[in-house]
Amino acid sequence: MARLAMDTAAEAVHESVATAAHDAAVTAATDTATAATDTVGGTNQARDAHDASTKSGITGIRISPVWGSITALSITLLWLMAPSALWLLGFIGVIVLCHEAGHLVAARRAGMEPTEFFWGFGPEIVGFDKGGCRYGLKAIFLGGYVKLWGMTPTSELPEGVREEGTYRAASHGGRLSTILAGPFTNIAMAVGAFFLAELIDGTAVTAAFGASVDWVWFVIASTGESLWLFVREIQPYLGAVADTSGTSEPPVRFMSPVAQATTTGAVVDAGLTTSLRWFGILSCAIGVVNLLPLPPLDGAHAIVAASEKVTQVVRRDRSVRLDVRRLEPLAYATIGLLVVLTLTALVFDVRDLIAA
Repeated sequence: MARLAMDTAAEAVHESVATAAHDAAVTAATDTATAATDTVGGTNQARDAHDASTKSGITGIRISPVWGSITALSITLLWLMAPSALWLLGFIGVIVLCHEAGHLVAARRAGMEPTEFFWGFGPEIVGFDKGGCRYGLKAIFLGGYVKLWGMTPTSELPEGVREEGTYRAASHGGRLSTILAGPFTNIAMAVGAFFLAELIDGTAVTAAFGASVDWVWFVIASTGESLWLFVREIQPYLGAVADTSGTSEPPVRFMSPVAQATTTGAVVDAGLTTSLRWFGILSCAIGVVNLLPLPPLDGAHAIVAASEKVTQVVRRDRSVRLDVRRLEPLAYATIGLLVVLTLTALVFDVRDLIAA
C-alpha cells in the first residue's frame, strides 16, 4: 500500500472532516435414442442426488472451546496493548471477507461448487456445513478465503468433489467473473463508504455520489502513481534503504503495518465519517492492488482465463489449456517483493522514530 496514497488521502480526509463536506446448448448429439435415454437418465439421477445434498440444512456443526478461548484472550490482550492494531485488523478483516464473499457468490452463479468459506486462517474455532460448503471462523484473523477446486488443468480432486463443479469446468466468462468479483466488490464497498460519509456530512445525494466516485479515482491514481514511481526509481529506493546514516530519502514511501495501525487509530478517534473514508481508502487500495497482473493476485488469474479463451478461438481448438502453475516462480517473486516492501517500510518508520 502506497505511503504517498495513504498520506495524501489521510490529509484529504482530515480536511474534509474539518469543512464538513467534500468539494468505485447441448454440446453433443446422441448416437441412438436408447443410448441417449439411458445416459440422460443416469446423468439426471446423479444431478438430482447432488442437488438434494446441496439443499440440505445446516450440518456438521463443530465448536472448539480451546481455540475460541485462546483467540478471545489474544484479542483482549491486543485491545489492551495496541487497540489501533485491533481496529486495523477489524477493518482489513471485513474488507477481505467481503472480497472473498464476492468470489463465492460469483463462483456459485458460474456453476462452481466452493467447499470452504472461512474468516481467518489456522485452527477452526466454529464451523458448519451447508449446501456442500463449510463455513466458519478460524483462529488467526488475518483475512479469509474461499476454496475452489480445479484451479489448474491437471490438479487432482479429493473424494466427493465433482469435476462439473470445479473452476476449470466453468466457462471462461464464469471464471473471469469469479476472479474479478473480489476486487470489484472492494471498489464498490469503497464507493459505498465514501458515499455514506458524504451523506452524514450533509451532502446532497447526487453530489455525494459524485464525490464518492472522485475519492475512488483519487485512490486508484495515487496508488498507481506510487507503484510506478517505485518501479521507475527502484535503484534510488534501494539506495535509501542501504544508507545506514538515514540521510537519504526514498523517492516514494509505503505505509508499514505499524503506520497503518497508527493511522487507523487516529481516524477512529476522529469520528465516523473519517473512519468511513479511511475504510474506503483501504478497501479501494486492496481492490486495485489485487487487479495487478502479477500472480498470485487476481489480475493474473483473470489474464490467464482471458488469454486461454483467445488462444482457443485463434487456434480453433477448445482443448487448449493454459496452466497457471507455470507462473509459480513469478508468484514467489511477487510475494517476496511484497515482503521486502513491508520490511523496508518498517525500516524507514523506525528511522523516522529515532530521528524524532
